[in-house]
Amino acid sequence: MPFVQITWVAGRSPEQKRKLAERITTALVEDGRAKRENVHVSFVDVPPTDYAEAGVVVADQKRTP
Repeated sequence: MPFVQITWVAGRSPEQKRKLAERITTALVEDGRAKRENVHVSFVDVPPTDYAEAGVVVADQKRTP
């Protein structure tokens, strides 16, 4: 039973998440020979104040997710 967890800075729309979940599931079914009903995808949206890259909190960076 594949379980994929995506942890990222919050800011993606529900539609973006739907699209990604479908693509990830399809890849696991086609290339990983998983059963579609056994694929689980979880999104963990982290506030930009609680996520850092290269030692810099994302909220302090000049970018969007």
